[in-house]
Amino acid sequence: MTEDQIQKLIAKVIHRLALRLGATGENGGLIVVFSAATVAFGEALEQIRRLILDGFRIHVAFSPAAEHLLSGAVRDRLDCFPHVSTVEPTKWLKALQDVRAVVVPLLSLNTLSKLALLTPDNTATNIILHALLMGKPVVLAKNGADPRDKGREELGFHKGNAALTRAIAERLQTIKGYGGILTDVRDLEDTVKSLLIGKDIPEAKQGETVTARPTRTLSISGRFVTAADIMHVRRSGVELSMGSATGVTPLARELARQYGVVLSPDSDRTL
Repeated sequence: MTEDQIQKLIAKVIHRLALRLGATGENGGLIVVFSAATVAFGEALEQIRRLILDGFRIHVAFSPAAEHLLSGAVRDRLDCFPHVSTVEPTKWLKALQDVRAVVVPLLSLNTLSKLALLTPDNTATNIILHALLMGKPVVLAKNGADPRDKGREELGFHKGNAALTRAIAERLQTIKGYGGILTDVRDLEDTVKSLLIGKDIPEAKQGETVTARPTRTLSISGRFVTAADIMHVRRSGVELSMGSATGVTPLARELARQYGVVLSPDSDRTL
């Protein structure tokens, strides 16, 4: 038996095993957008494989840099799983309309900046931005862009001055304000499941120490309540206090209804 035949046999075994373990595709489609960040790349792929086993169909899209740097490795690691396809660049809008959410397992600083400044210039950034405009959940693992992330520290990318660090942090908050749901790559699967199939996100992983408790009230005034705010309220068990001028995004309103989060009775203003 040749090496190529062995690889094909292994792929068939993995495919059949994945189907038995729950990779039915019955929980709907996700577009998984890879940017060119490489921090926690192995963990990002593991989280996507778990989502396949959770019953999601995966449609993969790449930024131009990610297509060059990562697409081969991504396809090698995912092609043997069922319900995996690639988004055709000319048909990304139709693909976006058909899926339940967008997942960005590797958010790069480049992609973060383009989104924060509303300057999408490729298929990947257009998918992410238009998912937000359509009110679809967009879950982004921030590790590849957050200067405080351990992986970026190991690469030496944590030594910028305060102004640079602050600018990056502000852009992350901007994406959160747009409705993006920022998470750690290790929590990617749990976050998506919590949003789409009602699985709770653990408060802390086993062995971790919680060093701070959330405040009892989340006060929001002068801006729109986003999906990320509703998820914070749900996970932390805090009360949501809304100022009289506060509006609610459509996705936030839907999640509030789903999870029983009480909104202000005069919060009828939406995007």
